[in-house]
Amino acid sequence: MSVSARASIGDLFSRRLRGATIAILLTVALAAFEGLAVAAALPQVAADLGGIGLLPWVITSFLLTSGVATVATGPLVDALGVQRVFKTAVVVFTLGGVLAGLTTSMPLLIAARLVQGAGAGATIAVSLAAVGLAFPATLVGRAFALNSTVWGVMGVAAPGLAAALLTVGSWRWIFLVNLPLGLIALAAGWRALPTGVAARGQVRVDVTGLVLVTAFTAALLVAVDAIGLTSLPAAGVALGLAWLYVRHARATVAPALKLRHLTAAPFGPLAWTVSLLLAGSFSMVAFVPLYVSGGRGVGAALTAWSVLFFTVGWTAGANVSSRALDRASEWMVMAVGVVLVVANASVVGVLALIDAPLWTVFAALTAMGTGVGAGTNAALTLLRAVADDDEIGRATAAHQFLRNQGFAIGAALGGAVILLVVGRVVGDVERVRGLLAGDVADASAFVGTAVADGFGVAALTGAAVAAAGVLPLMSLRRHLALAGR
Repeated sequence: MSVSARASIGDLFSRRLRGATIAILLTVALAAFEGLAVAAALPQVAADLGGIGLLPWVITSFLLTSGVATVATGPLVDALGVQRVFKTAVVVFTLGGVLAGLTTSMPLLIAARLVQGAGAGATIAVSLAAVGLAFPATLVGRAFALNSTVWGVMGVAAPGLAAALLTVGSWRWIFLVNLPLGLIALAAGWRALPTGVAARGQVRVDVTGLVLVTAFTAALLVAVDAIGLTSLPAAGVALGLAWLYVRHARATVAPALKLRHLTAAPFGPLAWTVSLLLAGSFSMVAFVPLYVSGGRGVGAALTAWSVLFFTVGWTAGANVSSRALDRASEWMVMAVGVVLVVANASVVGVLALIDAPLWTVFAALTAMGTGVGAGTNAALTLLRAVADDDEIGRATAAHQFLRNQGFAIGAALGGAVILLVVGRVVGDVERVRGLLAGDVADASAFVGTAVADGFGVAALTGAAVAAAGVLPLMSLRRHLALAGR
């Protein structure tokens, strides 16, 4: 590393910038930890609180409000300034974590996760915006690189931290640890982050659009959460809300999400390919700990580590794709990513159904993560290339929104499939709680097999969802060919 490079990194922790750097990096670390640790804690949460039928909502509720908050935060930062939004976001995120850690029932936990998700989405959005406003132009690149490094490190460290908390304490500490760390981040950024408001004046937030987007997402999640008689009415409500939003967006000067960024080429096909890729993979990844614990009878410590393999693959795929883009087009790298996800999701499903050794499942999850990392990284690179400078913010927000939709819908769909299979086999999904708590030994093998089979079917379902991404991917290819890319 050159002297100038060392000086640039050191400048991020200079006396003038130290507070902003610590505040931003700590919130990134908390968000990265939150995503992996909560998935690792799902078996213990289910064993303690019951309400197995609501278990997928522990994840999807967080993703629901996080996605909407991400879209809403951009205009709020423009209107109120980074510092004020950062303070509010961190307080909401920390409060949601405390409420989740103290809850006594599954419905209350889901309510707390809604609060926490809103704070998390706003915190990440304002932290990323702060990088471009708090640091001089010469340090922005270094700051983003350091953010990525922290995210990657937490991706590897989070399973170990979660395993330690679950071993010496309980699942509640996964949430309560946010209190001291959130307070440190709040103290560091209290006065260090920019306070100025955009010179062009107050920016109006499209409240109506955000309400419609939130209601649409919630209806869609209900439609896939419990596959059955309620699915069709909920899907109908979702379609009606989508129609209302289209009318609203066409009549509004600055809608929450512009329609061209959601549907028109190249933005729409690009975002939908990624959304389906993530939905397919997350339909199983979110429940790997549940499968390892309930389906394979593994202890809490190793269960927490089970989320590591997909994350390692994602990180490796993102780094490999950044080099591959020197020789191949973004579209080609995305296509390879889709193929890797579909193939390895199918392999995971088959391996789970035949009760193959766990290391083979983990190997397939790692390969699948490589595909996701390669595909999503290439998509972000392509997005920057096709978006004009004056629309990159809105285009990125829409892309991130559909990414979050993929995460949320995938988790809801995977959970619904697992619960459907378990319910059909054992008759009562609450028996899984007994298995996880270790108080129904006589039925453990029977119920555990049902959990493993449910996970296998969810993986195969995820493979089909990811394969559906080929359609928008081919549409994107045609557009790029016409554009001469």
